[in-house]
Amino acid sequence: MVARGMLKVWVLKLLSEGSRTGYELIKEMERRIGWQPSPGSVYPLLQMLGEAGLLSSRPVGNKVYWELTPEGQRHLDELWEKRKEWLRELGIKEQAVWKAFDAPNHPMRLLPRVAQLLREAFSQGKAKEAFRILEEARDKLTRLVEEE
Repeated sequence: MVARGMLKVWVLKLLSEGSRTGYELIKEMERRIGWQPSPGSVYPLLQMLGEAGLLSSRPVGNKVYWELTPEGQRHLDELWEKRKEWLRELGIKEQAVWKAFDAPNHPMRLLPRVAQLLREAFSQGKAKEAFRILEEARDKLTRLVEEE
């Protein structure tokens, strides 16, 4: 499950791309990260972010469209600056979990190294090729798990 803090980041990120309803946010998160947050998590968060001045709402018929305010964009920009610290912390925590459960050959132990390699590829200006490789691996894994 995605922590509430990351739900906030995803909501702000998606709304930085354009206005959406709560339902559209839920479905887009499911499409992009494979996790569908509950309406009971998303709608109160939208309300809270609106009250904090990070979002504005616009009723259209029986739907409510949410939009990022300039203050919301500034907040998202601040979160973007913290991402390197979060990634480093995430890698340390993930490694500690796998070591604690003594699974030295578990495939999930590859993820921290993959994240490190991605950061290096980005810093060397090789982001496009790195994405191509990741998308190819994702597509192959998708076909593998969907085989009958």
